[in-house]
Amino acid sequence: MPASESAMKQYDFRKMSFYQIWIRSFCDGNGDGIGDLYGVYDKLEYIRSLGVDGIWFSPIYPSPNADYGYDISDYKNIHPDYGTLEQFRKVLHRAHELGLKVLLDLVINHTSDEHPWFVESCKGKDNPYSDYYIWRDPRWKGEEKIPPNNWYSQFEGLAWEYHPQREQYYLHIFAKKQPDLNMDNPRVREEVKDIMRFWLDMGVDGFREDVITYISKHPQLPDGIPFLPAINGLPFYKDGPNLNRYLREFRKVVLQYGAIQIGEAPMTPVKTALTYLQGKDRVLDMMIQFDTMMADCFLTEYVHHRFWLKKLKKAFSLWQNELEGKAWNALYLENHDHPRVISRYRSRKYWRESGTMLAACYILQRGTPFIYQGQEIGMTNIRLHSIDEYLDVASVQAYHTFFRWEKKE
Repeated sequence: MPASESAMKQYDFRKMSFYQIWIRSFCDGNGDGIGDLYGVYDKLEYIRSLGVDGIWFSPIYPSPNADYGYDISDYKNIHPDYGTLEQFRKVLHRAHELGLKVLLDLVINHTSDEHPWFVESCKGKDNPYSDYYIWRDPRWKGEEKIPPNNWYSQFEGLAWEYHPQREQYYLHIFAKKQPDLNMDNPRVREEVKDIMRFWLDMGVDGFREDVITYISKHPQLPDGIPFLPAINGLPFYKDGPNLNRYLREFRKVVLQYGAIQIGEAPMTPVKTALTYLQGKDRVLDMMIQFDTMMADCFLTEYVHHRFWLKKLKKAFSLWQNELEGKAWNALYLENHDHPRVISRYRSRKYWRESGTMLAACYILQRGTPFIYQGQEIGMTNIRLHSIDEYLDVASVQAYHTFFRWEKKE
């Protein structure tokens, strides 16, 4: 539906539930061993039979798959492994016929290093895409070139990669092949709005916005906390100085279509979350927080401890109580970012009873429930024989960060 200049009334997401599809492993419809939109189309009636009201697709755009879709090389197309734009339109139309809303993942903190914007940006400082990304000159320690600051990436070593052609470093909070966009550049924000309109004009009902609280960086990019691995720069790129202003720009676009926005916000406390979620002037409708996923770990699932029921109850209570009457919760215990919850907060022996109990303890809270594909049948974690068999960049990096003491084979 084309946008009007004024805001349209939103549909009532508070009365809904959503089913998340990570398409590559969902359902193979053409027999090539990879999940795709043909398989999704065939399963739409099954999804509707679960009683959910909408689907959230993890990225389905073209990507070199350095981070399996979260490194996008074209925001206005479909990955050829998954089908075509025409097939997506068929899925969208059929989903709407069945009464299902459709949300897409919007990944705008970074792109793939194979995106045409980055390819052009690398060519020099005097082209139209030069400032689409965050470039800085090196520092020097004697004759040695060193990065602009001491930040680590969350996925892959230092957060800066040197590019010989530009003779500068580019910032990547995640993998080396995921350069961060420079959202302070107004042209970049206009590109984002254009991407949103492309999909909203097609009929998409909203977006889940990946690490959206990272898109505004501290302008000086100062050194981070020296002794913290992976997140030492976090205070300078999370909830940045212009974040609310940029989100408000994007909000105006979405509201012209009556669509919704769900923001992913790692390590965001509830008081900060309310600044984005509260009232008619909110810039996000719901937030995917991480507190309820930390009951058996410290800061990250890779630093594991035994399951603490009190920690889980405290996180549930905090978000329920603080948002009551002010904002709306996104409820979940599984998604593509986290290990299967029955393998974490449960008894594997009594997997069915555990799954049923866990479903009841979060779905019956106040908020909009999200169910991850396979959660409805009680799926548990895969167990491979060696770290070499895992293709996930974050898992591999975490293994080498936290388990260096293991003997090399």
